[in-house]
Amino acid sequence: MVEETGEKNAQELFAPAEQFTSTRDRITATALNMFYEQGFHAVGLDRVIREVGVTKTTFYNHFESKDDLMIAAIQMRDRWESQSFGMAVEKFSDGTPRGTILAIFDVLDHWFNDPDYMGCLFITACAEFPSRFDPVHDAAAKHYGATSDFLKDLCEKAGVQESEAVAKQIDLLIEGAVVMRMIKCDNTTAVTAKAVAEGLLEKHLAS
Repeated sequence: MVEETGEKNAQELFAPAEQFTSTRDRITATALNMFYEQGFHAVGLDRVIREVGVTKTTFYNHFESKDDLMIAAIQMRDRWESQSFGMAVEKFSDGTPRGTILAIFDVLDHWFNDPDYMGCLFITACAEFPSRFDPVHDAAAKHYGATSDFLKDLCEKAGVQESEAVAKQIDLLIEGAVVMRMIKCDNTTAVTAKAVAEGLLEKHLAS
């Protein structure tokens, strides 16, 4: 568990990296918060429209359907979370590729232990829309695809042997830690996963 050191809390580390000023952005951001807190199926379109304070005509000027809105909300979360998460990883990293990989788990630990932690929106979306052919599922799954590419690049730069295979294993540790934290409410999952990742890296680092 990350100790209290006066650092930013998870909410501050993952603060939105964009300003939501346009009507479309305000609708999307409001829906995003509601989907994150209550789930996608539980939040009806009428509730979102009432919360934002727009008419149905205005809504349909910007979105074709609730599905269109859900995809837009996932894409908005992906944009600012990816940027904010990347900045947080830099904060915890020692600047080396190996250190950056391990810093991912430090950021996860920071996030998991935040009092406002509510799980992963992207995993929630995939669970609520389990078909991989569903556009909502596809939009959420792309978030983790970017993580896979990032890890592969870092493993190569670190001089890890069998870098692609090791990157997949570390990716599994990351996603597994997120799922276990959501399911078992175990705040230590990131610490456990980091220890396994360290062992993998040491085993496969070129001599």
